[in-house]
Parts: sequence; C-alpha cells; structure tokens
Amino acid sequence: MQLLNMECVNPSKQRLLWTVLWLVLPAFIIGCNRPKTVHDVFEKGMQEVNSGDWNAAITDFTQIIELEPKNGPAYDNRATAERRLKEYDKAMSDYNQAIEINPKDDYAYLGRGLTRYEKGDYDNAITDYLYAIQLNRTNAAAYFELGLVNYRLTNLDDAITNFTRAVELGDNLPGVYTFLGRVNYKNGNTEAAIIDFNKAIELEPKDDFIYQNRGQAKYKSGDFDGAITDYNRSIELNSTNGSAYEDLGLAKYKKGDIDGAIADYGKAIRLNPKDVHAYDARGLAKRKSGDIDGALTDYNQAIKLDPQYNLAYINRGSARLKKGDLDGAIADYNKVIELNPTNAIAYNDRGWAEFRKSDFDASIADATHAIQLNPTNSYAYGTRGWARYGKGDISGAVEDCKIAVKLSQPDSFQSFYDQGMIDFIAGDYAKAIEDWQKVIQKDAASKVELQPWIDKAQAKLPEKKP
Repeated sequence: MQLLNMECVNPSKQRLLWTVLWLVLPAFIIGCNRPKTVHDVFEKGMQEVNSGDWNAAITDFTQIIELEPKNGPAYDNRATAERRLKEYDKAMSDYNQAIEINPKDDYAYLGRGLTRYEKGDYDNAITDYLYAIQLNRTNAAAYFELGLVNYRLTNLDDAITNFTRAVELGDNLPGVYTFLGRVNYKNGNTEAAIIDFNKAIELEPKDDFIYQNRGQAKYKSGDFDGAITDYNRSIELNSTNGSAYEDLGLAKYKKGDIDGAIADYGKAIRLNPKDVHAYDARGLAKRKSGDIDGALTDYNQAIKLDPQYNLAYINRGSARLKKGDLDGAIADYNKVIELNPTNAIAYNDRGWAEFRKSDFDASIADATHAIQLNPTNSYAYGTRGWARYGKGDISGAVEDCKIAVKLSQPDSFQSFYDQGMIDFIAGDYAKAIEDWQKVIQKDAASKVELQPWIDKAQAKLPEKKP
C-alpha cells in the first residue's frame, strides 16, 4: 500500500486528515488487540485437543472456566486433555463437575468411564458406559468402549453384542472391526474373525497390527501360507514389530521351515532382548533341528528373564532328556510341579525321565497322575505303556500304547513312537524299526532315545527269518 504524501495536501485538508486519523486510529488499535471471545478460545482449545496438544488445551479451557464457571463442555474437554496426560484425579474431578452442571451429558459419563477403565476400575467404568447409553441410545462410542471393557474381562459374548451395536449405529472406524475380529478369534470363530479383519484393512490398509491379527486368525485356521503373507505385510509396514517376527517364526516352524523360524525368532529377540517367549520358541526350533546345546542356551536365557515361566522349564527338561541328562531333566520338571502342581505335562515328562532311568514304578505313578489330571493326554499313556513294558506287564504296555496312538495325531512323531513299541512287542521288528526311523526323521534329537531300541529290534531281525 502506498502511503499518502501529506506534503502534497493543502493545509486545510491536512488538518481534516489528521482529525480523522486521530479519531479512527485508537479504535483501530483497540480492535487489533481486542481479547478473543469465549467462542474463539473454545474453538482454539478444540483444535489443540484434535491435534494432541494437551497442555495448551488445558490452558485454554481453564481460561474459559475462569470466565464461565458453569461451562460444562469446557470441563469435559479439559478432562479429556488431563486424561490423555494420565492426570486421572484431575480428569475425574472435571468430569464430575461437567456431570453436576449437566446430569444428562452422556459424553461426560463416557469420558469418566474411560478414565476409570484406564485406572483399572472396570466395574465402575461399565456403570458409566451403561449410563451414557441410557441417556443416549445412539452413542456408538459408548457401545464401543463397553465392548472393550467386556473384551478385557473376557465377557466375549457381551463384547460381540456391544461392538456389533456400535457398527449398527454407524461406527465405521477400523478399530471396532479389529476388536470384533479379536473377539471372534478368541471364541474360535476364525472365519468370522478374518471377515472382520478384512473390513478393518479395507478401512485402514496401512495398519500393521490389523495384518498381524488377520495372520493369527489364518494361522489358527491352518492357513499357514496366508498367515506368513500377512505377517510379512505387517513387518513391511512396521519393521520394529518384534511380535510379528515371532508370529512369522511360529508359522514357518509349522510349515517345517525350521531355519527360517530360527532366523525370525532371532529378529524378534534383537528388537526386544527381553522377549521370554521368543527365546523359548527359538529354543524349541533349535531342539527340532538337533541343536540341543543352542536350545539349552535359549531356555536358560528365558528362565533367567522369567524364573516363574513354566514352559521354559518343561522345554529345558526335554532338551536335557535329549542330551541324556536325566537328573537335570527331573530337576526341571520338579520345578514346574513346584510352581504348578496340576501341570499334567510336567508329571508325564518326569515319568518319561524316570523310565529312562529304569525307575519303572515311579514312571508309572507319574504317568498315571498325568492321566488323572488330563485323561486325553496321549503322551502319558505312551509313557505308562513303555514303563509297563519295562516292568514286564506286556498286555498293559500294549493296551496303553494303543490308546496313545488313538489319541495322538495321525502320522505324528508320537504316533510312530508308540506304534513302534506295539510292533516291537508283536515281534514285527522290521515295522518297529520303520516306525522309529520316521520319528527320527521328524525329530532328529529323538535318535538318542530311540537308537538303543532300534538296535534291539535289528538284533532280533534274524530270529524272524525262515
């Protein structure tokens, strides 16, 4: 803008212009520095809430409350910012104030419920969510949050009802479909879970968590290739997702790609060196590959990180069995039973170690106790069958081994293990050798246990020749 050259204006007009400027300029200056209205401050505070600038939002809503102490929405929004900063006592106070000002403010009840949920006060959170819904039957967010707390409390049927209602009310966010999928997954309805995760991915195609969840559902349904594809996509979107590497390792393990599984578990461990489960899983894969020492190293680390982790003791005991360290194995199983006296696996495995030590009575007692704890424990029947054979109870051995084969998965290493004993007792030594060789093919570390039996069968082969 070009400034007016006052020297070119005659004196009378100069006086007139100065008079006008003298009258207008103060009003202009005052207008430029006029305090913002409550509405302006509120809009600014809402922008800060939406952008996550919680401290600035608290400052602005506090200013509004000072000007208008009965402004319920200002208390509501200040409480939201305080909750996001985990200042829960302040948030509770503000939500209470908002409710006192307007007892029909369903979103104040919703916010107070969220605060209680985050504090772990689930029962009172449910009470607030239900009251919010009572005040406003179309409050989709309240139904969603009610679903979350029911999911947390494993009230899965209620959670499905809540999440479904949120969808019916128009909550078309990926989160509701993700958690609906999680509930269906936990209920064993993997087909429905995959459909839910598909919808969530359609709404948010770059969320690594959703791909990982869909991968878990596919894995559970037996679609290991589909699971691997989803886990890889999850990792592409977030290369720091250690649990996705762990899931990928498990899927590869199930596919028989043991080296690939070991590599993925290693990546999970590099991302989270305190991942107990990854060490335990990698130990299992190493044991499967025949690397017993490497497996023991991983189990030791898992136990060091979590001395109460039962599964690591069981797996370390199994690795020690494979190495022939029977006393060490029994010590591990004793620890498991100390931590959990109802662990049927530990009783069975201790029974197997006792069988290996030719303590047949102790073996039969432990295997029988394992069966009492879990009547479908095929391994325990096998253990007791072998121990009975050691005691000379041939008919009892055959009976138990037949039950073990019937309960075990067809063509599994365990079914061949016990079928080999049945064939050996029947005098079909060639078939017994064939069965036990299949076990070793599936689990190379089993050779330590089975080779003496294979040798016994081979020694008897000439007796079967005409």
